[in-house]
Amino acid sequence: MKRILAIFGLACLGLSVLADLLLAEDPATQGPPGSRIAFHDEFEGPTLNEQIWALGINDQNVQNKNVECVYLPKNITFRDGVLVLTQRIEDPPVLGRTWTSEEQFSYSSGGIHTRKEYMLQTNMYVELRCRLPINNAGYGAFWTVSRKFGDWKPEDLLEIDMFEYIGNPNKRKFWSGLWWHDFRKDEVPDVVPPANIKKRSDDHFFIDNQLFKAHFGEGIKTDFSSIDFDAFVTFGLKVTEESMEWYLVQDGPAWKSKPYMSFSGGKVKNRTYGRAPDLYWERGVPRELNSQINLNYALRNAEWAGGPAEKAQLPAEMLVDYVRVYHVGEVIQR
Repeated sequence: MKRILAIFGLACLGLSVLADLLLAEDPATQGPPGSRIAFHDEFEGPTLNEQIWALGINDQNVQNKNVECVYLPKNITFRDGVLVLTQRIEDPPVLGRTWTSEEQFSYSSGGIHTRKEYMLQTNMYVELRCRLPINNAGYGAFWTVSRKFGDWKPEDLLEIDMFEYIGNPNKRKFWSGLWWHDFRKDEVPDVVPPANIKKRSDDHFFIDNQLFKAHFGEGIKTDFSSIDFDAFVTFGLKVTEESMEWYLVQDGPAWKSKPYMSFSGGKVKNRTYGRAPDLYWERGVPRELNSQINLNYALRNAEWAGGPAEKAQLPAEMLVDYVRVYHVGEVIQR
């Protein structure tokens, strides 16, 4: 009875505070030892929490090249306490935007990103439970894009691929990594074509060609044979000032398992695919990490990504049970 009354009293503080406290008390939902919840979404519905999330993978809902779908609100729904991202055929095609033009898209899907108040920062742990797609050209991704903050440096701006997943049942692949798109002037190799170099400032240059970007993760071999990708899986990423650690288990909490990949700084290189010379850079874990979290169910018709799409398999779904972000260690003052 005392516990019931205490919980009833806590309700006066607001439902979100009550939810945070109950989450912290449940052993099944606790973060790493000593952590505390930063923000979370259990996706209970019936509508998307627009305080945390916005449509698409950027504020303009602009699609990246080589992705053949547009993200639409109708493809973001809820069922039995999970977020449902639906991929479907659009006949007739619908209008969407890329970075260079407006285009007609024959497919649509679901994708969301966190708003600026809900960033993944240094000394945080993020956990996601989901059922990944099972369809040709279905491409599930959980990743980040750096947002400039404070005394940011070009080398601290990076893309964290928490995971990418090819959903084609005959070409399934799950992988993770880091990408650096931004470089100081003296880091830009002479072999990079000038057309692929964008000047941001006198000592900040952006490279837009994948062949000449710095990468971490290539060559790391991980055995995921114990994971049933037809069922729900639990993923985790922990970022501290010293390291990044990636986790994957069938059932969480993911942080209790051994990380399948880690990065603590050192030499990184481009992914050449045999079409460019090997290049090397030194990179560390950014202290001023400030990254927007993206969760999307792309459609990619490229053969390497499990395409082309098979219309008989659509509509198809990617299900998300929750996203939870915890503070771990000392919160860096910003």
